[in-house]
Amino acid sequence: MSFTTDLESRTYFSTLDGALADFELPLGAVDKARAAVRFLEYEHVFIPDSREHVALERAGESTPVAYITRTFVALHPPGGPSDWIQIAEADQPRPETVAPRTADARAGSGIRRASPRRRSAAEPARVTAVATCPSCYTNLPATGVCDWCG
Repeated sequence: MSFTTDLESRTYFSTLDGALADFELPLGAVDKARAAVRFLEYEHVFIPDSREHVALERAGESTPVAYITRTFVALHPPGGPSDWIQIAEADQPRPETVAPRTADARAGSGIRRASPRRRSAAEPARVTAVATCPSCYTNLPATGVCDWCG
C-alpha cells in the first residue's frame, strides 16, 4: 500500500457525481462516463492537483481502475482487459464558444446566449471533499478519527 507522501496531491470526493461536477465535464459526457464505469467496483474518487482526470480506485489498491478525462474513459479492471471509451469529441467547442441558435441572434439583433460562469481558482469548490485517513484512505467520520486505524 502506498502512503500519501508517495502520491501526488489529490482531492477526494464522496461521490462520482461530485467529482464530475468539480471537473466540469460537459453534461452529455457525464452520462456516458457514468455508464462506462457502472460495473466497476471502486471506493475512492479523486482528482489530482494536475486536474487532468478523475480517477476511481479500489480499496487497498494504489492503481486506479478507471480514469475519466474530458474526451474518454480509460478502464483498467483488475484481471480484465483494458478498454477506452470515447465520451466526447476532442475538438468539440466549449459551451461558451458555441453561437446562439435563435433566429433573432442569427439576424444580428444583439441577443446573445449567456456564457456559463467559470469558477476562478480563488473561489471555493462547489462540492466539498471528504477528509480521508492517511493510512487506509477511507472517509473519516465527523470526529476525524479513523474507525479502522484509530
